[in-house]
Amino acid sequence: MFSTLDLVSMDKLEFVLIIAPLKESYEIARATLKVADEFKLSVKVCVMWPHGCDDVEVEESRSVLAPWTNYVNVEELPRVSGNSWWEMCRISRKNVILVRPDEHIAWRTEWDMVRDADSEVRGVFSQILCLNCHQT
Repeated sequence: MFSTLDLVSMDKLEFVLIIAPLKESYEIARATLKVADEFKLSVKVCVMWPHGCDDVEVEESRSVLAPWTNYVNVEELPRVSGNSWWEMCRISRKNVILVRPDEHIAWRTEWDMVRDADSEVRGVFSQILCLNCHQT
């Protein structure tokens, strides 16, 4: 078993976006990768698959996230409690979580709260990078 903090690279400054393998979450992931490219930031997408998924399902990440390759598929381990990783964290699979390079959560939302993924993600990164901050 590993911690999701193991997904954060200690070798380089890299954001990690954690999603469930859902169509709407993939849309936010694609927007995140696109905006990160625009801002010249390193981002890795972590797709948290439920225990027992098959290779065909996991292959979906490649086709949905193309042309980007900076993602990792993680299959949950079976748990005695039967709870998924999402349930253990007390969040739903509708959540998307952006982890900063310093291992702090920068942003968390549910995909059904995002109307325009590109604008939302651009706003999040602008705020993180303080691009719209006013100096007094």
